[in-house]
Amino acid sequence: MSSVKIYQQGVPSRRAGPIYNAVPYPTKIDPEAIAVFIAAHTKPGDRVLDVFGGSCTTGMAVCLCDTPTERMKALSKELGIDAEWGSREAVVYELSPVGCLTGSVMCSPPDPLEFQAATDRILTRANEALGWMYQAHSPSGAPGEIRHVIWSDVLQTPCCSHEISLWDAVARRAPARIHKKFACPVCGTDVKVKDCARVTVRRMDRKAGKSIRVRKRLPVQLYGISNGRTWKRSVTDKDRSIIRNCGRRKLDWVPDGLIQWGDLYRRGYHTGINKFSDLYTPRNLRVIARLWAEIDKEPEHLKNALKLLVLSYNAAHSTLLTRIVAKKEQPDFVVSGAQSGVLYVSGLPVEKNIVRGLKRKAKVFSDAFSMLRPSASKVNIICGSSTDMRLERSSIDYVFTDPPFGDYIPYAEINQLNEAWLGSFTDKSEEAIVSRAQGKGVSEYEDLLNRVFSEVRRVLKPSACATVIFHSSKAEIWRAVGRAFSTNDLRVKATSILDKLQVSFKQVVAEAGTRHDAVFLLINDKEAPASIDHLTEFTAIPPVEVSALSANALAEMDKKMAYSHYVSTQIQHGLDVESDAKAFYSLLHSAKCAGEV
Repeated sequence: MSSVKIYQQGVPSRRAGPIYNAVPYPTKIDPEAIAVFIAAHTKPGDRVLDVFGGSCTTGMAVCLCDTPTERMKALSKELGIDAEWGSREAVVYELSPVGCLTGSVMCSPPDPLEFQAATDRILTRANEALGWMYQAHSPSGAPGEIRHVIWSDVLQTPCCSHEISLWDAVARRAPARIHKKFACPVCGTDVKVKDCARVTVRRMDRKAGKSIRVRKRLPVQLYGISNGRTWKRSVTDKDRSIIRNCGRRKLDWVPDGLIQWGDLYRRGYHTGINKFSDLYTPRNLRVIARLWAEIDKEPEHLKNALKLLVLSYNAAHSTLLTRIVAKKEQPDFVVSGAQSGVLYVSGLPVEKNIVRGLKRKAKVFSDAFSMLRPSASKVNIICGSSTDMRLERSSIDYVFTDPPFGDYIPYAEINQLNEAWLGSFTDKSEEAIVSRAQGKGVSEYEDLLNRVFSEVRRVLKPSACATVIFHSSKAEIWRAVGRAFSTNDLRVKATSILDKLQVSFKQVVAEAGTRHDAVFLLINDKEAPASIDHLTEFTAIPPVEVSALSANALAEMDKKMAYSHYVSTQIQHGLDVESDAKAFYSLLHSAKCAGEV
């Protein structure tokens, strides 16, 4: 059976290509890799379900099944899968309105040329009205436009109470680096940044009818382009005058509601950020608002695609969440989008030229639409909870899903910045998450998973199976997942690893992070047919203590892959996951040092 072969080695999942790159979304999976899983478990005409839709990559994968890419064909051959390509049907449940918008657009895309023409129109009209906001002159005086502007928090030294921008204090170039301390310009004392107060100023909040304190931020460095040549310089008085004039210009409609802060709120860098509009510079708030207004002038069948285009750039690149990073041996700082999965505001946020950015982004969307539009597959996006699905019993041929990873990402809190523009927010009551702000612990998380997988078992055909991708560094989360499987008589028949070729920022920096997602093949334990019963179980690491792990297995993998194998094998054999990732790595290190592996 070709489906088992996909579990006999790690499946590579890349973070590249127009479909993957069109819409930023935390923890999403490569649609081409998902399509190979679907092809391994289904045939044309079958019905596929995803109960945690996210950005609807499963729906996109179904669309790719009858228009397979060369990479999909090569990957199937490499994995030994005898894929039968052709159209399928998908049902995708997702709580988030922005996730559902993504799915509805990407799985039923507009004509790429018509979309590109509409994009050009809204960008042209916005530029005619507000293009002066991005005008700037090069150091030699040549007229040009802004590419991006670096803003800076202002520090107050503990020794002299002297105010200095964070940029002037610690940012250095050639090579790019940000120091942790600096010499006070007044007295010369070595000062650590963490010992400095961040200067705040009072600002009138007209909606609240009172003044509030906000962090003082100054524009410090401007990067521009003139006649095709890029340049950079310090911000001038003329630049600051344009910024002031931006703030005086009347706004088009913007969402003026309050941010529903939860687990991601930080009293320091979120000081004064109460409304959605507080996350923008005056210039970029007006540009986004004008683009949103221009979309209303376009044909109805293109509006959702244009909204998705603007939102794809909005939270990730148009707000104070955008930042610079210092990469090793780079002469200058690299501009990066918002850090995925958090609402972090850097002390050196970046204001990008939204019009220039959307011109580039539109090409990515057009390329993605060109790949997906020829598909004859049908994808039904349902904006609602999968704890109570309106699907008939035994009506689904295969489930592919990627549940929320416990307390790893608070999706509703992340998505609200984009959902505010849609005027519709996620129903948090049904969000499967561990969240102190929502009053949900591991037991509440497990209960929601139980209800979802009860529905999964109900709608799966007796001979059907489910693939579940999961990732966590916490044993209690793994135990909750394992119990959600076993409680609903869903037996883990095989396991594997989803090998992420590029890892997320959180996976890189977290000491107890895990790089590889575990992959589970689930079957109905009570109704498992003979055709599935002969599957060879994948046991790369026995379900025993770390000290007894196979030396050969450990020699071929890093510690993070070893942890993913450990937890998946424990769950496969009905055993509790006893170690968090950090404890596992410590035990593994001790075992290696003792020569036991």
